[in-house]
Amino acid sequence: MRATSKEYAVALFALAQECDLEDVFLEEMRVLRDLWEATPEYADFLNAPCIPVSERLAAVEESFGADFHEYTVSFLSLLCEQGCADILSECAEEYEKLYNEERRVIPARVTSAVALTRQQKQKLERRLESLSGSRVNVSYRVDPSLLGGMTVDLNGLLMDGSLRGRLKNIREVMSE
Repeated sequence: MRATSKEYAVALFALAQECDLEDVFLEEMRVLRDLWEATPEYADFLNAPCIPVSERLAAVEESFGADFHEYTVSFLSLLCEQGCADILSECAEEYEKLYNEERRVIPARVTSAVALTRQQKQKLERRLESLSGSRVNVSYRVDPSLLGGMTVDLNGLLMDGSLRGRLKNIREVMSE
């Protein structure tokens, strides 16, 4: 499905450029991607052939119509109509790649044990930009299983400063 998700993302990105909504769509696609990852059964519901398309589209409108741009809701409705709502996460990733390429921005994904404050995020972003020498587009996620600290994926370079990672390293050293 990789080619399909890329085609959808390219079309959405072209629309975003045409309407000067690249940032809006990026944020909304991130929110939807996180929702899909947290509740994969929602995508299953939107793809369920036993539920009439009209009911699934009504659910999309009810769930997202008030909070998302109409084009994002239309995009999600299109995926639903085509029976491929399950590729939304892939579409979001492809969209973010296109966004970053156009703006010459390096993507970073920060996963922390607890939510970071605005000041912590700003300090971390400045540090990542200093390390990379480029602008950085950071997405944040909370994963309590890290126990403490955070992991940072900076354009494919993984930096693990989590307590879970440190405990794993200690176990490996002790088992040698």
